[in-house]
Amino acid sequence: MLMPEAAYHLGPELDRAVNRMDFFRLFKALAVHQQCQYFMLSEMAGEEEGVNLQHPHALHNMPDSWLGRTNGRSMGSNDPLVIRSKRSTAPFSLDLRDHPSSLTGASGAQTAIAVPLHTLAAKRYCLMMFGDTVQPPQHENLAVIALDATLIFQRYFEAILSLDSVSGLNEREIQIVRWTSEGKTSAEIAIILGLSEHTVNSYIAAVLRKLHVVNRAQMVASALRSGLIT
Repeated sequence: MLMPEAAYHLGPELDRAVNRMDFFRLFKALAVHQQCQYFMLSEMAGEEEGVNLQHPHALHNMPDSWLGRTNGRSMGSNDPLVIRSKRSTAPFSLDLRDHPSSLTGASGAQTAIAVPLHTLAAKRYCLMMFGDTVQPPQHENLAVIALDATLIFQRYFEAILSLDSVSGLNEREIQIVRWTSEGKTSAEIAIILGLSEHTVNSYIAAVLRKLHVVNRAQMVASALRSGLIT
């Protein structure tokens, strides 16, 4: 039986949410309802990647002084919360006294609640909430928390993530991504499209920024996940 006291009443605010600040307030309110002082929503990238809370799609209320600056990563890939989040498809809680996290050490938090989330393009995200309560939520409560988090995240995807992921690319950029996916070099693409190699490289640099990736392999993978190319 699901525990109603674990549920957060979303109300009309969910339907009215249209920008990042709206979703920041919704996720923060959900965390506060669970007696958690801090929260973070971030993409969970590859196995060797940490968590980047400076990414445009990340939301959190962590003080800036807690965030690491090494390679733009705020939590390393070896952080116990990151490891568990990447391996889990179900919500879970973690006793931070037994599994200290590099990011939350300054908060004095004793318990973390994590809800793995997924987009239609198969990108993995996770909502983490941190509180000083000693008693972690039971399985029934975790299920209700996960439902609320999923409802907010679905709206966040519809209003923000789905638009940011593909709508910023123009037709020429999509062409270049498609030829890159077929193994063509910049010089070869330049000949095919009647452009200079410098211009092709400029387009690729722009696409890397828009898709928030760092190399051509990640660019192609992101475009495939988003349905931008087939």
